[in-house]
Amino acid sequence: MFDLENGYVLKVAINDWGMKSNKQEYKLFFNSPSLIQKHLCPVIEFGYGWIIMKKMIQMIPLDQEYDIKIAQFIKLFMENGIEPKDIKDKNLALSENGELVAVDYGNFTVIKD
Repeated sequence: MFDLENGYVLKVAINDWGMKSNKQEYKLFFNSPSLIQKHLCPVIEFGYGWIIMKKMIQMIPLDQEYDIKIAQFIKLFMENGIEPKDIKDKNLALSENGELVAVDYGNFTVIKD
């Protein structure tokens, strides 16, 4: 990941898994309802092997309130047909209004009915 120093980051895929992850982040961000989209780091641009996303500051407090927010975050996604895999502190950030935001969601899976 490269900081573009303009409020955005560039993620460049170095293997097939990275290519799939970038594509999944793009598709998920632009095909999710706003209720879900606000919990996904915004995608600005996407191309073959790269993706540009908003730079998010990852300052997650490790406390009981955080644990509750994580549980609510997972429940919200599951209720909307998305399995949020790979939930780790390094893959999450807080938005300006204190909402959890996934910054790395290439492993999230859309659940088929």
